[in-house]
Amino acid sequence: MSAGPDRAPLPNVPLIHRPGDPSGTGLKRAPLDIRKRLLVVDDELPILKLVTRILATDNYDIASASSGDDAAQMINAPGYPGVDLLVTDLMMPGLNGRELAMITRRRFPDVRVLYVTGFADTLFKDLTELDAGESFIEKPFGTDGLLEATRLLMFEKISEEEEQPDKRDDIDQWTDDRLRARIIRILRKLRMA
Repeated sequence: MSAGPDRAPLPNVPLIHRPGDPSGTGLKRAPLDIRKRLLVVDDELPILKLVTRILATDNYDIASASSGDDAAQMINAPGYPGVDLLVTDLMMPGLNGRELAMITRRRFPDVRVLYVTGFADTLFKDLTELDAGESFIEKPFGTDGLLEATRLLMFEKISEEEEQPDKRDDIDQWTDDRLRARIIRILRKLRMA
């Protein structure tokens, strides 16, 4: 049985590199206990198939659309069961990812949004940060990177087995540059207050 182009091995690149991880493949994840509904939208069919295939390994209930317009029709259709996470390409003809996210939030206000983009700089055009419940992952990404990004966005953690402390809050872990950056952020907030 030979692997066709649709069944080639998936790349395995972790979103978070943990020094000392001997396997080099990131975290071990148990299958999800809670089944969440995802809507995957991308105008490039190979990317749509790849993202859908990767996310299907994590026990999600997945619907897909090849354009923002098709996705909006699905979302606005009577009886559409809802969506917990919208995974959408940012730059698409017709409705782009941001516009689709706004339409989706009108019907399902608690939806989380993961923008998949090769143009992260355009994501922040005219804004300084993403809304609550939004994140992005840059192309190219690996299997683990996408799975970790969706889990972090949906559940605020990657795995039940391994709860990693957030080193950003541990001042002993900072380098001089990180300390300087944090002080600058605090000073900016104080000026805005």
